Amino acid sequence: MTVEISVQDTPNPDARRFVLDKPVQDEPRGRFFTDPADTDDALAKTLLELDGVTGAMLLPTSITLNKAGDASWEAIEPAARAALEGYFA
Repeated sequence: MTVEISVQDTPNPDARRFVLDKPVQDEPRGRFFTDPADTDDALAKTLLELDGVTGAMLLPTSITLNKAGDASWEAIEPAARAALEGYFA
């Protein structure tokens, strides 16, 4: 099963929104995670373990990732896409 992902800029240059064609979570309210050691959510943990990612907000059909100020979206975005594709495979 493949997942379609589109990436959108946000007003915050250190945040990007990853919109998926698959449900991310059943809860209608967003859940925000910052520490992979403090969550049992497998998807959040996977994304937070990516180099440079400092936060992940899971919404029903999208994920907003936050990055460290010195991290590069050019490095994070392909890694995040690969992680999402692997998770939803």
